[in-house]
Amino acid sequence: MTSRTHTRLKMMRFNATRMTVSRAGLLLMAAVAVTQLQGCFILGAAAVGGTALVATDRRTAGAQLEDQTIQFKAQTQIDNALRGNGNVNVNSYNQQVLITGQVPTEAYKQQVQQIVSSIPNVKSVLNALVVGPNSTLSEQAHDTLITSLVRASFIDDKQLYSQAFKITTSEGVVYLMGIVTQDEADQAAAVASGVSGVKKVVTMFNIITPQQLQDMYSGTAKTPITPQGTPPTSPASP
Repeated sequence: MTSRTHTRLKMMRFNATRMTVSRAGLLLMAAVAVTQLQGCFILGAAAVGGTALVATDRRTAGAQLEDQTIQFKAQTQIDNALRGNGNVNVNSYNQQVLITGQVPTEAYKQQVQQIVSSIPNVKSVLNALVVGPNSTLSEQAHDTLITSLVRASFIDDKQLYSQAFKITTSEGVVYLMGIVTQDEADQAAAVASGVSGVKKVVTMFNIITPQQLQDMYSGTAKTPITPQGTPPTSPASP
């Protein structure tokens, strides 16, 4: 084999490898993009006066954007105010805000409450902060595992649509958020309570009727659906 032929073969292999890597990178980016956009699409029924959501999220696209805005503003202001004192996490679903984590003093807890309550368009706040030392990496990993187990249990349960629920775990306490029917709410709380390691289940559901749920997916709801008949929070012990 001549030197020129050998060099040409090396270049061909390099180009083939580069194309494979580039293709893999594009596929990875596409998968990430789909994941990030999941639940934000409106089906064609919206063009004829209805609002039909894809099955990944029961909030409207506008509500999802509002929740992201609330979370970003709250988390940024809290981080700036606490300056590393504590470990605070903010989750918003349908403009109901859950605050979890740890802070060193009651004064910090109240400061966080005031910050979140002052964010525009926040409807209610559940301040579940614990006054005490930050959770360890091991404890945080255990909470993440519990969240995954609860999600898997919801997927396995034929009575539940897992993507209708936002699941947060802090110090073994599971918080469930979502727009659900009463039957779904009861079933979800029962299933989550049975997961190993769960100390307590706290629900922050917006309850809708079965007819509202049907209208939501059929596109016959001509105005945004307002959940009815549930307080901001209601605990369910395991």
